[in-house]
Amino acid sequence: MKKLLSILFFLTLALSVFAQSGAMRQRLEIVQVKTQEDYVNIEVFQMHDNGKYYLSVGHLGFGDEIIQVHIDPLFELFIPLGSTATEALETLKAMREYYKMEPGDSVEIEGCLSLAFPNDEFETVYVNFRKVLLSRQLVFSLKREGYIRSTFINKSEFNSLINGVKMYSVIHPNE
Repeated sequence: MKKLLSILFFLTLALSVFAQSGAMRQRLEIVQVKTQEDYVNIEVFQMHDNGKYYLSVGHLGFGDEIIQVHIDPLFELFIPLGSTATEALETLKAMREYYKMEPGDSVEIEGCLSLAFPNDEFETVYVNFRKVLLSRQLVFSLKREGYIRSTFINKSEFNSLINGVKMYSVIHPNE
């Protein structure tokens, strides 16, 4: 038992030293919105190493345009927002205008699907507008050969995200 506890202690110590080194990139969270299922869906954050702001629309599902199965808890879709908090807010406000499109309309933007942190390998992300019962949604999708990876954001969640970034801009006017 002592041997097992010693191994766990040294493993924890080694991991904590690694976490404090510069090898791990750091995400500085600005605002995070949780969905009704109580898991993180969307987030605006700043990367500590390059100072750029990104929107994480969460983990994408696999499937077609109707049915999506969420089995990938690692890869996230990141949308670049700009180099300052003001640019990020303006980009988000411009994206909010997509909720005024006609159902089925589509817009192409850049984004990257990556493990935990955004990289510089951008690809085309299709943003579609759809109305479902009483809600309005933006669907973010990547078209692959034979399948589609996508997720969606309700308008109310997106507005909460914008309000959080506005509050951050008021509190931190120099960023």
